[in-house]
Amino acid sequence: MAYEVVERIGNGGFGVVDEVKDDEGEYWAKKTLDVALQPHIDPDELRARFEREVRYQSEVAHPNVVKIHDYDLDADPPWFIMELAENSLADELEDDHTLSGDPRQPLFDILAGLQALHERGFKHRDLTPANVLKFVEEDGGIRYAISDFGLIAPEAGQTTTLTGSNMGGGTPMYRAPECAINFKRATAQSDIYSVGAILHDIFGGKQTRIPHIELTVPGPLGEIVQHCTKTNPRRRYSNVGALRERLYEVLSVEEISFTSVEEEEIVTLLKGSDHLSDDEWDRVFNQIDENDAGNQSNHAIFRVLSITHIEQLADEAPELLASLGDDYAKYAQLSGFDFDYCDVIGTRARAIFERAELDLQARIAVSMFMLGTRHNRWFVERIFLRMAGKEISDTLAERIKIELEVQNINFSRGIEHLEWSISASREDLHSILQDFLNDAENGN
Repeated sequence: MAYEVVERIGNGGFGVVDEVKDDEGEYWAKKTLDVALQPHIDPDELRARFEREVRYQSEVAHPNVVKIHDYDLDADPPWFIMELAENSLADELEDDHTLSGDPRQPLFDILAGLQALHERGFKHRDLTPANVLKFVEEDGGIRYAISDFGLIAPEAGQTTTLTGSNMGGGTPMYRAPECAINFKRATAQSDIYSVGAILHDIFGGKQTRIPHIELTVPGPLGEIVQHCTKTNPRRRYSNVGALRERLYEVLSVEEISFTSVEEEEIVTLLKGSDHLSDDEWDRVFNQIDENDAGNQSNHAIFRVLSITHIEQLADEAPELLASLGDDYAKYAQLSGFDFDYCDVIGTRARAIFERAELDLQARIAVSMFMLGTRHNRWFVERIFLRMAGKEISDTLAERIKIELEVQNINFSRGIEHLEWSISASREDLHSILQDFLNDAENGN
């Protein structure tokens, strides 16, 4: 495929970016290595970084990670083709740092893309607003995606041939303190520091800041920004899921109604404490049972149930986790959740799945199948594929199959949706579920 340069979009790091048009009239962004941009770095190292950017970015197939469509690493200079963005988050923040008062979509899109990277064992190491690109879909929808993988790091055991000291890489205003000392020390928590710095951009009222310090902002977001930007990375959020859960709770504009004064008190209790006493947990479960008996929703309670609550039950009262997990699986199969909350549900459901016995694991897996396909939520659909993939036991696969049959779920239609939605393959499923799917499609 040949590409005609339309105009220069920008340059930075160690590449220039042009808008180009291909032979079929489609427009793309072309990034080309330019070693002159970094005269103090060995050209062979820059080329190795560029090639690594292409290789790793191509491995992550996720809508919130910029997709590479074509490349030629043997060219001189090497180049690659990616989606053409409308602009960047940096451009939008320059125009209006509050993002019109509603930054939820870019923030949750960033977290979805970042989680996809971390689950692959990668750390971005240079997450900034300039590296978050905005795309306008054919239907007018908006999507933000992470780009610029030039400083991405593989997990331990994945080797690189890069040379140099690894000192002081990244963008100082968004760089975690440990990366300023030695870039090899980057972890997933280093990227979480960068998210905290982006939150400071949006909610900090354009406050100036010194690099590498703990940050805060006024109001309820202050605690989240502080937690993200602790100078000791071990004190930051343990993972993207935990950050998403807390951020969603603070930014949600949903008005919650309560079935009773008691339920409101229980919700306040769950929001205020990550560790409940036995008597407090009894109150929670009594309210869940009372709501079920009266055909009332448990949405208000499950909205504030945290991963930490799940971990406590798993450690101290596994029988209660089994009961809670069963109720949560039923809850997750409801409809009407927004995209970002689907991701929160998926993260909590996965925490239950990882600590559950076989029967509950099957019910949770099926609930993720239903939640993801009903809401067309890519993150949740991928969670299901991991819960039902080749690596699970034959016993669990058989139990998921039984659960699908008992609930009379159209497995074939759902898998067709996954194939369209996230380019999944039925071959990603455990062989027992593949056979079940084939039998359903053949009318057996």
